[in-house]
Amino acid sequence: MFGCLRHVAPFATCFVAAALLTHSAGCATGRSRGVELGLQPFSAAELQIREAARDARYRLRVGDTFAIDFKYQDELDQHNVTILPDGRFTMAGMEDVRAVGMSIPELDSLVTAHFARDYRNPELSVIIEQLGKQSVYVIGEVRDPGIHELPWTNHGVPQAVALAGGFLDTAAPGQTLVIRVTEEGYQYRRCDLSHLEKKGLRDAAALDLQPFDVVYVPRSAVGDIAFFTENVLGSLVDLGGLFWDVYAITHLESVNVITR
Repeated sequence: MFGCLRHVAPFATCFVAAALLTHSAGCATGRSRGVELGLQPFSAAELQIREAARDARYRLRVGDTFAIDFKYQDELDQHNVTILPDGRFTMAGMEDVRAVGMSIPELDSLVTAHFARDYRNPELSVIIEQLGKQSVYVIGEVRDPGIHELPWTNHGVPQAVALAGGFLDTAAPGQTLVIRVTEEGYQYRRCDLSHLEKKGLRDAAALDLQPFDVVYVPRSAVGDIAFFTENVLGSLVDLGGLFWDVYAITHLESVNVITR
């Protein structure tokens, strides 16, 4: 259940700008190039959505790389097996197998059944070595709002905004909001990107993204984070799909090592 984004109508960001409080005690500190950090607990309704998402399982995607680790037949071990753009993979002993959309236990069962033709009770593990491109939401005052895929080698907030076509003239880059779903609630970062090209940022690491982060570029300051998450975010993003995706990617089954 990846990529669940509701249609963002042209008037949506106008509604957001009108609905949000632009000044409150929660506003940014005003320090140029700074990053304000905070945590907004889930509402009761959001907790129910979060609980429902606990049945989620990660589904393999194009670009994911995995290894097959045999317990007793070391000579059969496979590494750097990549799911190709057509959703299939090829490795020694198995050719042209479709895996995209499978859970890791399902792939484990498929590979085990294949090698069981020639080996008695093969014991093996599927280990994710590298995740492929992952999706982030970029919404608000950008030219192409929606879900965009970022490579792991270049996955910061400025790159996400660039993939979304850049800021509109109506954007307030200095109030860019990054929202991440965590176990405790919405972790948010208010980032000042207004002078990024000329002056850089004090803490560049604060601009890193993880899969399914939400980058929101407003027209003006989002003063009330609680109001935003409870009343506006759900009108722009399918929270059920977002929670499902986040839980799935942070709870990979049968994984010993993830290298990024």
